[in-house]
Amino acid sequence: MSEYTDGFLMVVITGIVLLLLYRGFKIWLRKPFTLGSGVGFEFNENIQGHPAVDLLESAGYEIVSDKLKVPLAFRVDAQVLHSRLYIDYVAKKHGEYYLVRRTRERQPMEWTGAGLRRDILPYLLLYPDCAGVLYIDTELGIIKEITLSTDLDDAEEASHITDIWRTR
Repeated sequence: MSEYTDGFLMVVITGIVLLLLYRGFKIWLRKPFTLGSGVGFEFNENIQGHPAVDLLESAGYEIVSDKLKVPLAFRVDAQVLHSRLYIDYVAKKHGEYYLVRRTRERQPMEWTGAGLRRDILPYLLLYPDCAGVLYIDTELGIIKEITLSTDLDDAEEASHITDIWRTR
């Protein structure tokens, strides 16, 4: 009887290990592919006083960096074109980093899908490990957290959209 229970336990343990390996592999396959960002930046720890800083701190964010200029270079055939991306602040809350962008009078945010794609998507793609982008309107005292959602149904559910027309 001892050999029977030993063999049975080995089969059960093997089954559990195979199940865990299968589930781990399945979760790994569903994990979204992230583009590794080769563009890094050094924190600018010289944080200047601004109403946006006060607004972020009152909301529980810790400012870890002031304004940053991220240089970008694009190669088109043999020509190199230069540009830059500006980040107003880098904030931290609950161990996650957020890129911060303030309202700009000359560049108002268009709150449509196309507007967010044009203005916010470069930040989210350049730094995929950030939790999101915080858009701050200091005049209204509003902080909007913008994240990229890859699942349309989750985005609709989170925004409580019920009557949307779309084809499937």
